[in-house]
Amino acid sequence: MEYTDNTESPTSYHTWCGLSAIAGALQRRVYLRWGIGQVIYPNLYVVLIGASGRTRKGVAIGIAKDFLKNVSGVTVVPESSSGRQAMIQAMKRAVVSFTDPSDDKIKFHCSVTAFSEELSVFLGQGDIAYLSNLTDWYDSKDDWEYETVSRGKDRLEGLCLNLCGGTAPDWIQSMIPQEALGGGFTSRIIFIVEEKKRKIVPEYTITDEVAELGQRLQRDLDRIGNLSGEMHFTEEGKKLYVDWYIRE
Repeated sequence: MEYTDNTESPTSYHTWCGLSAIAGALQRRVYLRWGIGQVIYPNLYVVLIGASGRTRKGVAIGIAKDFLKNVSGVTVVPESSSGRQAMIQAMKRAVVSFTDPSDDKIKFHCSVTAFSEELSVFLGQGDIAYLSNLTDWYDSKDDWEYETVSRGKDRLEGLCLNLCGGTAPDWIQSMIPQEALGGGFTSRIIFIVEEKKRKIVPEYTITDEVAELGQRLQRDLDRIGNLSGEMHFTEEGKKLYVDWYIRE
């Protein structure tokens, strides 16, 4: 928050873009067991809402994207990877393995993060089938099967999609049809709504202090990207810690 203090974007935008960047760095390598047979992964669907040109959604999204795309081993899909088939191919190319220190087993996952300053481009107009897939992908299933034209059924292993996008309020109705609102997609999204920018910054300059802070943040995110294993609650204060190791 200190790094983004001298920008025009609202604080709430930077907060949730920062959380999205952390979620993208953690990928599907870190998880929390919850209840009987339930596993929670750190991916988020975050959508910034604000009038075009007035709230600086793109600035907040761009800062988070610049940090995350420089983390080794993390896949940030291009802005052009919109639509069901493009996202499936992006996840298929992102398949990697890691050793889970919680049980010493080798596990595969295809974690990707999608940033979209214009969510209407990413979602398309009223694509119910794609919205259904995005709803399904949010749960980070161990296996997900899909139909192909030439090979019949294919599958993705260890799926995990992290999404951070922005849109104007008047675009939501055209992107998400009425019949899709009750299907679970919107309930998985964290909507961050602002009506105006936080302040006016006539000229933005990066001081040596800000540059150093950016380098420290990048190193921190790199280290987060090397975490893996199961998170646990401690008895004292119900705090969380994680089994982890540094990738070779």
